[in-house]
Amino acid sequence: MLWDESIGVMVLTETHLNGSQANEINDSFMKDRVKIFNSPYPDNPAAKGVAIVLNPQKTNIKGVGIHYLIPGKAILAVLPWHGKKTLTVLGVYAPTESPRENKEFWDKLSHMWMTIDLPVPDFMAGDFNLVEEATDRYPHRNDDAEARAALARFKRLMGLQDGWRKANPDDKAYTYASTHNPPTLSRIDRIYTPDKQFKNCRNWEISDAAGGISDHRLVSVLVSDPGSPYVGLGRYSIPLSLLRDKDFVDYAIAGGNEIGEVHKKTRTAEENVQVAFKRYKDDLVNSAQKRASKLFGTLENKKRKLQSTRETLLNPGQAEGAAPNDEENEMAQSLRATGESPGIQAEDLPDIEDQGNEDSPVHYSRLSTPEKAAIVQDAINHIEFQQRQRRMLESCEELHRARPYD
Repeated sequence: MLWDESIGVMVLTETHLNGSQANEINDSFMKDRVKIFNSPYPDNPAAKGVAIVLNPQKTNIKGVGIHYLIPGKAILAVLPWHGKKTLTVLGVYAPTESPRENKEFWDKLSHMWMTIDLPVPDFMAGDFNLVEEATDRYPHRNDDAEARAALARFKRLMGLQDGWRKANPDDKAYTYASTHNPPTLSRIDRIYTPDKQFKNCRNWEISDAAGGISDHRLVSVLVSDPGSPYVGLGRYSIPLSLLRDKDFVDYAIAGGNEIGEVHKKTRTAEENVQVAFKRYKDDLVNSAQKRASKLFGTLENKKRKLQSTRETLLNPGQAEGAAPNDEENEMAQSLRATGESPGIQAEDLPDIEDQGNEDSPVHYSRLSTPEKAAIVQDAINHIEFQQRQRRMLESCEELHRARPYD
């Protein structure tokens, strides 16, 4: 995911890593592709934990300053950025055991900054196990008042604000769906930033990039140095997976053979090897784009449709409690009853039965919004898992070709 989504800095919670495991990863063949600063939970390293993960291909990993503030719960990284600038990131995994412990966690952080010479974070990210507004939970409810007040005090002390909420003041989106029956939704994963840094940020997103590898959705933002030069998207490259597609490979070989035939002919200004090779490359790229769209586009389109359905459920344009539309009913009944969604089988989805008749499945219109969203999320996660498997295989093949003797 770090490379698939071109992420430079990532805050991970519930890492379940001890120090030796993190060092093993940092010293492995992956050391040129990932750098982990891990803060394990002292009482039980196999549980909880927080880490800041850097992508060496996107971020400078030399001269990084690390402050292990609260073991397994809070870690602060000062990253070299552009020129003499630095970027300070605070990663948090707030306690979930009780509201009192959550409150004490934020009070302890506030005390640290008032008594220790620590840099003010440019970003605070992680799992807060707490929401500030009732609308960030579904069904709507307020969290413990004292815990929220403690977080608010720390925010004021650091001058931080919820970036996604400021960019999307009226939207509803959630990062975690509980396993309760019925499920509940919450936006407990967030990124905070000061107002001066918010101006340099764009693309605040809550996405399904984590797919099937996490029960939380990914919260991300793109931050730019206002003085840095514009960097374009780069040149197009043919997906590695097409090299395993026989039809495309045969087409590419046939086109290459035609260039050899041009070489045998009399050279002219209009017809020569250079012109033929340019024409071949353009045609190959065009064919690759069409072939990739045919092979992978259907899955991507289905994922987008599911995502759109989920957003409609969470942010309905009609009155709260109105009956779902025909498209939503059709989508959910397909997921629930026939398993005809991409890669999803009916037995993979949880059974929700009518309270009045054990043998009669509940109709989609009777489900709560969290239950509807959870059904759609199951399908999206499965699609993401399929796509991630393909990208991981491509990444491994690329790494093997680059370092064949390691």
